[in-house]
Amino acid sequence: MINTDTFLKIGDSHRVCEDYIVSGNIPVPFIILADGCSSSNDTEMGARILCHLAKQYIRYRGDDLYNLDYFKMGSWVIHNAELSARQLGLKVTCLDATLIVSYELDDTVYVYMYGDGAVVAKEERGSIHVDSIKFTNNAPYYLSYLIDESRDDIYHENKNSKSLNMACEDGSADFKELAYDAKIILKYNLSAHPNIFICSDGIESFVKKDPSQRDILTPLEVLPDMMAFKTTKGEFLKRRLKRALKNLNDDGIVHYDDLSIGAYTRL
Repeated sequence: MINTDTFLKIGDSHRVCEDYIVSGNIPVPFIILADGCSSSNDTEMGARILCHLAKQYIRYRGDDLYNLDYFKMGSWVIHNAELSARQLGLKVTCLDATLIVSYELDDTVYVYMYGDGAVVAKEERGSIHVDSIKFTNNAPYYLSYLIDESRDDIYHENKNSKSLNMACEDGSADFKELAYDAKIILKYNLSAHPNIFICSDGIESFVKKDPSQRDILTPLEVLPDMMAFKTTKGEFLKRRLKRALKNLNDDGIVHYDDLSIGAYTRL
């Protein structure tokens, strides 16, 4: 049996939380999150629109989850999101947000990433590894560029790229550079990785509150306490992260960016 839970917390430097996350079990266990761009207006609304439309797509295509088309899903979500935003009187730039769509099917977690973010997998023996997507100049390629030709052209002209970065607790690491619009579909077997986190890039924003020690901590420096579950029943993630973040705060460590995390675990 699979249990899911989510956690959302505003960043220390933010006045409005621009992350959003949803989860559920119909038609299968799923976790979907979006991370709005701080330099665009109303992206806290755009993040919500994207998440709920992605949820609708998963339900609509529930009979074909083994073969979801990455580009068709992204196109369907953003074009319907544009309609929703316009009906609400919002500019389409409110949809400047990364989107991560994940679901569990036959003991495998599928992760579709549109923009940046990270997936954390903890192995049965306890070792943690992190797969993160990063963009040059910290400028993710948003789905919203697909509905704005001029901004899409500007992004292309800037010669941006993205990378898949893999880091493990044992110190090993790997790096793969990709085209900015290359599809990212990751798969994780829950038999080998019974605890899996889906994270916004806020997981990479932990710093010391002391201005003289503002070096960013790596995710592997903060994750072990976050994944030290005493039980995985009920709201296991909310309980654990409430304690872990308090421990970090007591050590003078905060996350300056909004933090959204969803977790899959085997009961």
